[in-house]
Amino acid sequence: MSEVLDSLKAKAIRGVFTLTFRRLILKVIDTVGIITLARLLSQESFGVFGIISFVVFTFLSFFSDVGFGAALIQKEDVSDDDLRTTFTIQQGLVTAILIVAWVVAPMVGRFYNLGDSGAWLVRILSLSLFITSFKTIPSIMLERRLRFELLIIPEIIETVAYNAIAVYMAMHGYGVWSLVIAVITRTVLGAIALNVIAPWKIGWQLNKKSASELLHFGVPFQLNSVLALIKDNITPTIIAVWYGPAAVGFVNVAQNISSRPMEISTIVSRITFPTYSRIQGDKVRLKRWIEKSIHLMSVVYFPAIIGLIVTAKPILEFLYANKSDKWLPALPTLLWFLIAAVPVVITTTYTNAIYATGHPKIVLSLMALYTAMTWGIGLPMIRYFGYVGIAMTVCLITYTTFPLVLYALKKVVVVDTFGMVIRPLVASMLMGVLVFVVEQSFVHGLLSLLAAILFGLVAYSGILYVLDGKYLKAELGGLLHSLLK
Repeated sequence: MSEVLDSLKAKAIRGVFTLTFRRLILKVIDTVGIITLARLLSQESFGVFGIISFVVFTFLSFFSDVGFGAALIQKEDVSDDDLRTTFTIQQGLVTAILIVAWVVAPMVGRFYNLGDSGAWLVRILSLSLFITSFKTIPSIMLERRLRFELLIIPEIIETVAYNAIAVYMAMHGYGVWSLVIAVITRTVLGAIALNVIAPWKIGWQLNKKSASELLHFGVPFQLNSVLALIKDNITPTIIAVWYGPAAVGFVNVAQNISSRPMEISTIVSRITFPTYSRIQGDKVRLKRWIEKSIHLMSVVYFPAIIGLIVTAKPILEFLYANKSDKWLPALPTLLWFLIAAVPVVITTTYTNAIYATGHPKIVLSLMALYTAMTWGIGLPMIRYFGYVGIAMTVCLITYTTFPLVLYALKKVVVVDTFGMVIRPLVASMLMGVLVFVVEQSFVHGLLSLLAAILFGLVAYSGILYVLDGKYLKAELGGLLHSLLK
């Protein structure tokens, strides 16, 4: 048993390093692509794509899944019957959705005042849902085996293809169609790559026992997604109707920038969910692994968030635009989103731990509360403060419900949250003060902005070494030992 756990630990650690370093490269490519597109495309084009993406990827794609993917990852043993049952049901759902998308597309175009082009945007983009269904099983099986070094290959192909095509078409005046065609191409190439890397014998089968077992976990999981769907999409619904596509564009850019540091928790979450699932019965080990995850992620996450807060204005002026105020209307929204993002590294990890230990209904209850608060508070906030009200709402809800997440995890396993995050948080705040002083006095263009960011990295490293060096040395030494072993 000890050898199995050591092997699992080594795979998990290797997975973290693999995803972190390789996805860092991907995010650099992705960020450069988004910045270039932000310079080339109008606010309205970003807004229209945000609306269409909501209709296809958020609303329609929800009905193409009943939580089977998460259920397959969480389940201890998976059979061929489970895989083929999942594939069969998903194919049936996706086919039905494509028919619905084709029929309702004109109504969507009229509702958002997008005209005939809006209808065709929905129809073409919805084709990616059918293609995506062929990625599900290979991706799940690689995640179950913690083979993230293989999973990263299709992601590299997808990222490079999407950004190259989107930028090329935007440069030649294709507007929002640049993003749509890039998405379709990315999905096709990703599906081909995954099935080459992790081939499986595609089969159609409907096993009642498999379906019942998967639905037992999948339905609460998917109900949580329903609430997330309702909670997270005021922007392409209410804001789009009240304030138009440009406002959606500003909110989407703000969300995109503020979500960059969250990639750290996203990367680790892909590993912690299947890893925690394998050790869910060993509470002592689970507690230790959660605490290590939180601490090491905080070391990277907090300085990224606080650094963005103090450099948000020059980023919008000099990076996302060429010394212009094109995206400055997004600044208040961006700042509120960034403040709200500070505890996300904790809540995301704890939510994964709760899921992994087989308690999806706890998360479902929390999500129901988030959803009720988002719409109950969000609507009046958006009406009174404008589109920035959605970010203010997110911030308010994040901090009022944060104690509930801590309490929910405490029912499963007790961890030392404060002790794990305080040192990286204090180091990041001190770094933020120093960078703010430098930014106010010396940043007047892109090069000086990059110099200020570099200064912040050096300052943070020194402060962190003083406050947390001893603990980090022990943790990193253990990680290195596990990797070498």
